Amino acid sequence: MDLLNVLIVDDQPSTCKEVATFLKGKYNVHAFKSGKEALEFLERNSVDLILLDYYMPEMTGFEVLLQIRQNQALADTPAIFLTSEINERMEREMRQRGASDYLTKPIDSAKLFACIKKHLG
Repeated sequence: MDLLNVLIVDDQPSTCKEVATFLKGKYNVHAFKSGKEALEFLERNSVDLILLDYYMPEMTGFEVLLQIRQNQALADTPAIFLTSEINERMEREMRQRGASDYLTKPIDSAKLFACIKKHLG
């Protein structure tokens, strides 16, 4: 059975490494430290799920998600934000912009797997 592809986008290498370690062996993991790198990857590849940092320099998670949602092939791909803080405005904005869900940092592996299962079945 082929493993599903998960894209991780986070400017903090420690978060990418931590999440990739959780997912290793269960999913094919593709990790990038910038939205630009992730979007370049997505021009040539498809993924089943996107884990996306909310705060990043150069290009925010919202800006990345907006571009992803404009790509017909990725428009319905579940996207889960990773964030160190959350408030009602952010949560509302995430949903309005097409986010499927969010997780707060530090990432709890049980919550991560529950969230992935919820969106991938």
